[in-house]
Amino acid sequence: MAFILLVAFLPSPMFASPLLSLIHGDKGNENCQSSSESWRKYDINADGKFDSGDINELINRGGQEISFDLNHDGKKDMDDALALFLKLSVLDRSCNGEVDDSDYEPVDPISLPEAPDIQTVRRLVLAMVSKARINLPFDIEDQAFRAVPPDEVMTLADRAYLYQIAGLSGLAQRNLDAAIWGFGRSFQTDETSPGAIGSLGFCMAASDKDDEALLLLAYARELFPESAATATSLGWMFARHGQNDEALEYLRQAVANTPEIAQYHMNLGVLLMRMGREREAFEEFREAAERDPDDPGKFLFFYATKPPEEPPVKKPLDPEEFRKARDIEIGEMQELGYSEEELPEPWDQMSPCDQATTIPEILERKNAARMEEIARQYANDAASRIDELIKGYWPKWKNITEDWNRYVDGVQVISRLGPVIMKNAEKMAGNESASLTREAGAELLGYSSFFMESAIRQAESDAREAVKRFSHAPLSAKALVELKAEAYKDALKNAMEYCYKRQIDQAYRWMAAEGTTYGLPNPTIEALTTENFFMLFLVIPQRCFDIKGYCPDGEGADAKEPNVEYSNTVGIDLFIIKIEWNPATDEFELNLGQGVMVGMTWKPETGFGVQVGLGFHGSAGFMSGEAAVWARLDEGILTIETEMENSLGVGPINYGKEKCVTQAAFSIYNGEIFL
Repeated sequence: MAFILLVAFLPSPMFASPLLSLIHGDKGNENCQSSSESWRKYDINADGKFDSGDINELINRGGQEISFDLNHDGKKDMDDALALFLKLSVLDRSCNGEVDDSDYEPVDPISLPEAPDIQTVRRLVLAMVSKARINLPFDIEDQAFRAVPPDEVMTLADRAYLYQIAGLSGLAQRNLDAAIWGFGRSFQTDETSPGAIGSLGFCMAASDKDDEALLLLAYARELFPESAATATSLGWMFARHGQNDEALEYLRQAVANTPEIAQYHMNLGVLLMRMGREREAFEEFREAAERDPDDPGKFLFFYATKPPEEPPVKKPLDPEEFRKARDIEIGEMQELGYSEEELPEPWDQMSPCDQATTIPEILERKNAARMEEIARQYANDAASRIDELIKGYWPKWKNITEDWNRYVDGVQVISRLGPVIMKNAEKMAGNESASLTREAGAELLGYSSFFMESAIRQAESDAREAVKRFSHAPLSAKALVELKAEAYKDALKNAMEYCYKRQIDQAYRWMAAEGTTYGLPNPTIEALTTENFFMLFLVIPQRCFDIKGYCPDGEGADAKEPNVEYSNTVGIDLFIIKIEWNPATDEFELNLGQGVMVGMTWKPETGFGVQVGLGFHGSAGFMSGEAAVWARLDEGILTIETEMENSLGVGPINYGKEKCVTQAAFSIYNGEIFL
């Protein structure tokens, strides 16, 4: 499992960039000299290499001065600038993020050897671990097991797993010594794990130790022939040596063995592009984008890889569509009571530049409306799932002991799974939002010709207005021509910035949108909530007064106690104002409100803190109770807590028991929030 997860952490097989097949004389490729020169036209900033800096430079210019048509649509525009990201992966043989002449230097071919015996593998691993250990902290072993309680008994498989985690951590930090040590120690602990030895093999390949890497990968392949991760690493190695046919075989195996991993489709797509098989690469990038909608890179590669016979499909700009959208906006503002002076201009009365700058706003509003509907669907689905979960633990109202035990069992399950259901729904909604944003970016980019025309028309209009101011000045014909030329030059510069480049920059940002959690609205369906369930802490005992025979023997000797600690509290309850002291923590609380509550806390160690929450507070006779969710800020630590309390009292004075469970904690430092 750890080996498979390699693709989630490193620019390793996922960004594998095989040598151009021209090194081995494949048909249809340029000779080595001409190919080594071909990358230079992409060196936009003239620093002697082609890398992401060149692409950003071109994008910052608004996609102007593009001299190549990478997507075969007959135009040299911003689409071709974005296609350079794929071109960089295709040309970068050494996988170091840049292309220069070294990517075209011949390298020796490699071959997969016979799997070595276990003694040979042991000697290799020992040598690798010993060498890597020299460059690591003296307490690296302690660091790997720091999170394990000292009294916990661990199996060999448990220890091997923790070493693999250490190896993955090293990869994530680009520390190959730490990765080699972690994976090597994992294998030394459990020699039956193909993941550990395969991961170690990849690390050696990344360190340019191809002979050792191939031996380890051959051994890993013998242990687990169906390993997609091993096949991917082998494909990556053969690609780096320009052996595209062999690389293709292994990368196809990876996709066949584990088709659900989007990155394997990306790897295969890059190699197919290298081999000139754009139609097949296009399908692999499509598959990758659909399987991983959270990754803008996969969408970008799919967008930029239309085969020659299928140029990018761009939605033609329909002015009528935007005129109607503008009219709807104006109508809505009129209904809200805006005056005529406050209303925006109708589409037909806007300047060319204003029309260009309004298009992103209209697309954004359209996306927001679509996303509102999608988010509501996710909210309803999450509410339905939580409702179904809660009903499994909901009281049957026949016997208090049975209901209480069911409730206690449910507290642990619902408090754990309820937030997971919501978080998953928010994550999926965030992926949908990012996908819509990227689609809007592609649509906006498709209007680049309109933005350019708008800039030119705006510049002509502004230049005419500028020259009019000098119409009565005694100027010669030559001076007037020079004045018009200078005015148009200045006007065009400004118009290109505001009418064209800003919209192109916005399109690029939208196309690079990444999926994040999306705040869901309240569900529109009737369903039980976690708050309903936790309030049973107060409701179940009170039903003894409402249901005959519900509590025949009092509380019941077989009733379970919730698996959480309770704290004693002493307080003054004035309905919407409550003052409370917790003797165990020596904390004082002052809370105000009902439903939405705000409060202040004080402890001798930390001083004052603030909190805001949602909850309910009520009483019946001598009994009172409270259930709430609090967000508390104290000494730079933000905690999310659920709290339930049951108390008895006479008048405003009461004595109770309180249960408080921390759901999450965040540290706020230098304006950043850390979980």
